[in-house]
Amino acid sequence: MLLAVSFFSALAGVGFAGTAALLPDTGINGTLGAFLAFAGAATVTVALGVLLVAWTPAKPRGILAGVAALAATLTALAAWFLMQNGLLATMVVALLAFLMSSVMADRKISK
Repeated sequence: MLLAVSFFSALAGVGFAGTAALLPDTGINGTLGAFLAFAGAATVTVALGVLLVAWTPAKPRGILAGVAALAATLTALAAWFLMQNGLLATMVVALLAFLMSSVMADRKISK
């Protein structure tokens, strides 16, 4: 459940980053930073989508989880620098929900 929340939050982040990068009068439209934030949000969304839908072995799943967490953190940082509060909020929610789902999954296995 929390992984789905994380995925949909990252998907909303793609929307926020896309509108900031492409629409006029956002203050950052057409800049390299805006497109990098869009690429970061898309990376988080794809990684979380694969984790949500596909079964992956343990080692690639760990690598993919690390990529998703790192990309969400860096995209949130980029959103903070670009003053895009909507993107920042969605990446923070995506990261926290993903970390909570990881902790809950480890807890279920250990019982």
